[in-house]
Amino acid sequence: MFSVLHLLALVLISITPLCSSYTPSDKVTKELVVQLCSKPTLYKNFCIAWLFSDPKTLTLDLHGLLGMVIEKTQGFGFRTIKLTKGLVNTTTDPNLKMIYGSCLTDYEQSTKGIEVAKGYASSKVYVSAYMAAYKAMMATSDCETLIEAQPIHAYFSRRVVMFERMCSTGMVFSKVLKEGK
Repeated sequence: MFSVLHLLALVLISITPLCSSYTPSDKVTKELVVQLCSKPTLYKNFCIAWLFSDPKTLTLDLHGLLGMVIEKTQGFGFRTIKLTKGLVNTTTDPNLKMIYGSCLTDYEQSTKGIEVAKGYASSKVYVSAYMAAYKAMMATSDCETLIEAQPIHAYFSRRVVMFERMCSTGMVFSKVLKEGK
């Protein structure tokens, strides 16, 4: 089910014009963050709180903000890999071990995708950064499906949702910059 939702999100983002007046050198302001976080398919409250939790946010330009979003997403992905390895190694339930193992593989693929997005974003190839962020988000969709209705740790399922939202933010911000060129 989540794969269909992710595909629907991609289609909606692809056909919905976001704004063509943004440029990579635009200074990030509170108003700009609110505008960007209000774009379709983003979780506005998450996006605003996440970005404002970092004091660097308001010191960046829009290109730098995308870089920060990707960096934070990648770091969160690496920490989730570490957590997932611990869960694989400590669980005694064979079903959960299989689920966590699958999620571990998904997150390893996803963080590689985020690394690719990071390279494209730093080179200002925003359309490719967008696609790489989308692929990174999709890499975790199997994990998201597997953990539904399973007796897993709540903090793990929250991390899966947060990572998806972070990837989505990177996708939308890449699209905004792609359209601004």
